Amino acid sequence: MAPATLWDMSWEDDLPVMLWRARPDMSCEFANRAWFAFTGYRAQDAYGHGWSRVVHPEDLARWLDTCLRAYDARAPYEIEYRMRRHDGAYRWVLERGAPRASQGALAGYLGMCLEIEDRKGAAAATECALERERRLRAATEEASHAKDRLFANVLAELHSPTEAIAAGSARLREELLPKGKAAQALEAIELAARTQARVIANLQEFAGGCGAPLGRPLDAPLLAGVRVLVVEEDPQARELLLKVLRMAGAEACAVPDSAQALPALEDWHPDVLLSDAGVPGEDGYVLLRARPAAHRGIAPGYDAQLAKPVEPVALLATVARLVQPAAA
Repeated sequence: MAPATLWDMSWEDDLPVMLWRARPDMSCEFANRAWFAFTGYRAQDAYGHGWSRVVHPEDLARWLDTCLRAYDARAPYEIEYRMRRHDGAYRWVLERGAPRASQGALAGYLGMCLEIEDRKGAAAATECALERERRLRAATEEASHAKDRLFANVLAELHSPTEAIAAGSARLREELLPKGKAAQALEAIELAARTQARVIANLQEFAGGCGAPLGRPLDAPLLAGVRVLVVEEDPQARELLLKVLRMAGAEACAVPDSAQALPALEDWHPDVLLSDAGVPGEDGYVLLRARPAAHRGIAPGYDAQLAKPVEPVALLATVARLVQPAAA
């Protein structure tokens, strides 16, 4: 049925959809009962240009622009906007209009309005759900990347001490303890460290190389930049301690007694004091109590104790643990 014929029917008022007819100047000349029931308007309020008052103020300019463009082009149009209901609430509607002609001239427009509030609400809910899904996916991906970075960083941090232990054990075995059970123990330590290093390398390859070390570079010695003052009476033990510490990258200095240790503390400012509890002249506890004023903010006492003969691996691990808070 052609649109122009619809208005000749006697039953247009009984249709549940809102129908209207407008003149070429966009003034309303007819609206059916469904339109009046929805808006709560009376005919004298709607006919003419009064019907535009049902359009939401925020949508009015867009509605007018759409209608004017269509009227100028004599083209059909479609627009969604909010229409005021009889109770004052605004509801989303879909409006469609089509030009009608009379003897070849524009006679106005025929149109309909269909409430789509539920559809708009469903669309908004769908968009909200999609946005939550996008955010969840992004958060999941970021968490996965963070896990990979952490995994790679932990492996990188494990690499340096493992290599230092292996290298230190090898040098000690070759230079200091070529024979006996001590050499066998160092060989076992070196073998274990090399095995662990291979495992770490395989895990790093599995991790894809993502992330970077949290602290020092992979090739940095375990105690790089750490100053250690050794107070030890026995020359061989003193030399052994110096070699172990220096192989791990520490700046090590050794003195035989507390009389020489006090000036070294004052002038050199070591990070770690490694002292025999029974050094000549005064024991190590007296040495701590007599340390220079710059170091007296620290409570007297030892932070760690090692049994003699000192195990090289235990020594390096203890010194590394002591300086770790300062490095962080």
